[in-house]
Amino acid sequence: MSAEIDAWLGVRFATLAHPFAAPVPTEAVAPAAPGGRFGPAPIQPPVPGFDLPSGQSATDCLTLNVWAPRGAEAAPVAVWLFGGGFEMGTASTPYFDGAALAEAAQSVVVTLNYRVGAFGFGSFAHRGGALSAAHDLGLQDVCAALRWIHAAAASFGGDASRLTLIGQSAGAFLAAAAAVAPGVPRPRALACFSGGASRVIAADDAARFGDAILGDLDAERLIDLDPRAVLAAQAAVAPRDLGIRNGVRPVGFGVAIDEGAPDAVVPRHPLDAVRAGALRDTFVLAAAGTDEMEGFGPGSVPALDGPLVDAVQTLTGAAPRSVRDAYDETDAAWRRLLGDYIYRLPAARLVAEQRAAGGGAAYLEVGREGDTPGGHGAEFDGIFARGRDARSRAVQETLVTLIQDGRVDGGGLDAALVAGAVPAASIAPDDLVSIWQGVARP
Repeated sequence: MSAEIDAWLGVRFATLAHPFAAPVPTEAVAPAAPGGRFGPAPIQPPVPGFDLPSGQSATDCLTLNVWAPRGAEAAPVAVWLFGGGFEMGTASTPYFDGAALAEAAQSVVVTLNYRVGAFGFGSFAHRGGALSAAHDLGLQDVCAALRWIHAAAASFGGDASRLTLIGQSAGAFLAAAAAVAPGVPRPRALACFSGGASRVIAADDAARFGDAILGDLDAERLIDLDPRAVLAAQAAVAPRDLGIRNGVRPVGFGVAIDEGAPDAVVPRHPLDAVRAGALRDTFVLAAAGTDEMEGFGPGSVPALDGPLVDAVQTLTGAAPRSVRDAYDETDAAWRRLLGDYIYRLPAARLVAEQRAAGGGAAYLEVGREGDTPGGHGAEFDGIFARGRDARSRAVQETLVTLIQDGRVDGGGLDAALVAGAVPAASIAPDDLVSIWQGVARP
């Protein structure tokens, strides 16, 4: 860490009465002096190779971490939301150390924890009682943290009016939803990597999936159960297949519509809010990899089993000629189609709708670096200003400009910003929007 960057680790922004309670904000002020240590990660299933150095907790995980140039005053603020499919992940890890980005952008950098899996995105509110707040709890955590950061930014040397909200994958879907959530100050800039205003689940579908998780569990006693029992129940029903998780009727965790709830955070589809001009004063950067599916292991990517038209129909509920003509009947083309539908299309549509609503927006294509594909997560080194290759430097330069200036020049759908080499088979973002016109991507 640079000697000129101070860090505050494990700062509590909210408390929980029980694992399925709404977050209760704490006093929004910087600790007296830099220091501390990472707080526990949100409770989650163990993943081989993914270390949780500070342990995990179902109720003690709502902390954030801050890095800031020493003596900063009215510096821009960058807030990072981790990904992990809504089921895993944490900000309590050196992997997301914000010191290098804070130095590169001369900004305050904040990373934060939110609840994941059934504890963060299980829809149980329809069961009432102690579970009445259990809808989009992970997003409620993010919203609580953003309000906390807005109030506390000056005590860390930051200017809350110059805030850039950044997310990747599930973090990007959450960032888009949080940026338009009721009662949350609008960010000056929004950066969504491998995601957009998408992965949105209808209230009835979310409740049905929540009921499947509960199964034989006693809902009245859920708050007192060993959290491992909830994780086991979640594992029994949560699909691994990205096509099922991201299809036209998503099955799994995501951002759930909660219209009518007294504390609603997703009263309408976030893209509808963008379409209505909710982010007209926010600059939007949306990015995706040219080879998104190359970032996932076996079991996550469905194989092409039969004619392409049938696979597209199952995935999207439609199979227009424009889509069928854009991809051939090969496994490689099918993987490109999945990456386009799940990640690149939401990013491209977010940019298109933002610009149509009169707001500023740019699209960033994360391509290949030598023999390394532009797969899911290829932008991490660039985001955290630690990469030395040309692709990482291009991502870093784009993000640093966004944080410092609140916008980037160029990058429209017809002339996307590019970090890395774009393969010939990749469909340009403007063509992507046209080809998939009329096909729902919730």
